[in-house]
Amino acid sequence: MNVQSNQQANEIEKLRSQIAELERQNQELSKQIRIKESLYLSILDALPINIFLEDPEGRTIYANKEACLSNGKSLNEVIGLTIFDVFPREIAELNRAYDLEVWEKRQLITKEFPSGYKGEEHHMFSGKTIIHIEESNEEFLLGFGLDITDRVKAETRLKESEEKFRSLTEQAADSFFLIGVEGKFIEINPTACEVLNFSKEELLEMSTEMIFSQLPSKIKQLKIGTKEQSSSNFEDMMTGKNDLKIPVDINIRLINIGEKQIYFALCRDIRDKKRTEAQIKHMAYHDALTGLPNRWSIQSILDKHISEKTETQLGFILLDLDYFKIVNDSLGHDAGDLLLKVVSKRIQSATENREVNIARFGGDEFIILVPYLSNEEEITSVCDQIMEVMALPFPIHGQRLNISTSMGISFYPKDGKDLNTLIKNADLAMYGSKDQGRSCYSLYHPEMKYHANKRMALES
Repeated sequence: MNVQSNQQANEIEKLRSQIAELERQNQELSKQIRIKESLYLSILDALPINIFLEDPEGRTIYANKEACLSNGKSLNEVIGLTIFDVFPREIAELNRAYDLEVWEKRQLITKEFPSGYKGEEHHMFSGKTIIHIEESNEEFLLGFGLDITDRVKAETRLKESEEKFRSLTEQAADSFFLIGVEGKFIEINPTACEVLNFSKEELLEMSTEMIFSQLPSKIKQLKIGTKEQSSSNFEDMMTGKNDLKIPVDINIRLINIGEKQIYFALCRDIRDKKRTEAQIKHMAYHDALTGLPNRWSIQSILDKHISEKTETQLGFILLDLDYFKIVNDSLGHDAGDLLLKVVSKRIQSATENREVNIARFGGDEFIILVPYLSNEEEITSVCDQIMEVMALPFPIHGQRLNISTSMGISFYPKDGKDLNTLIKNADLAMYGSKDQGRSCYSLYHPEMKYHANKRMALES
């Protein structure tokens, strides 16, 4: 009996030990489960996105720390709430429709939509799917949400900036081009299309080499990725449709659009400016009354002849109208001006078969420059032709005027190596013609200077 009792006691003790071991293992397993559960929850709480679980009725059964913060509530406050308890009705209805779509399709669906709480507007990127718990045979909606409010606001600001930029460029009086690093056009404003007479589609198929003369090489000089030499200003020539040439003033610079660097070229049409400059230059080197070159133009022609270092002579004729003052005094300055215009045309017609340069020196004096003379007889032939046309009557204000002319001739380099000396000596020769009775021409020789000085001495 005692043996049997001892045996039973041993069995009971053994059973107790097994139960204790099972309890210990169960506690250890529970501990491990709690640790893992805590770890998983900590990981979920550490993620910078909203994570939540909902039952089929839309009640929240879990939300991580970020989701709670986004809604301004604690986890205990969130549990059991629906989206209608958290969001404004309009946003809640959008979310509920989203949930029902996920339950119906039973797949991951991502969307961007407005969100918010406490009257603050937010934008979320959300993903939702259905998960199945096999142990309990339950299904839940797992969702995540990333607050993209800052990105949406940045995109909105960028879009607004682009719209303002587009509005400004479309209304701008200047042409602008956005150019890729490979030299292809990315964007062109309407002004550029109008100036070049190309459509935007045509220009987008072109490269800078097809439109600009200097711009392609200037682009290569700019350093990408640095502020050094990141802009340049210069004049260039654009070529439009039908080979139309358009001078432009260009400012080009490197700009950043997103992560890309591109070239921005602003081109101002300077055709009017060039025309004005040409007019000013023409006025500076031409006589306003006759349209002939003036003394300064003759100076540049003489300089060019000297720079060529040719061995041929250059003839210099100074022509003066005889008794021009009488025409001005008797018929008026209008008649005198008209006479000067007719004289300039007659000189041009008389010399049209010979390379000459004609200029109005001032008053009633004209200069005829005859280059590349092989002998002096060539210039006297020019003078004879001028004398012939000047001998014809001049119809001025209903009258036929007979006007003679006196001419003096000097030669470069024999009679002078600068304009002032050539004019001075031709002037002496011209007064020699007047002393001979006018209506003739004379060649300068050094004795004329002696006689002129002697005459001045007598007169003084």
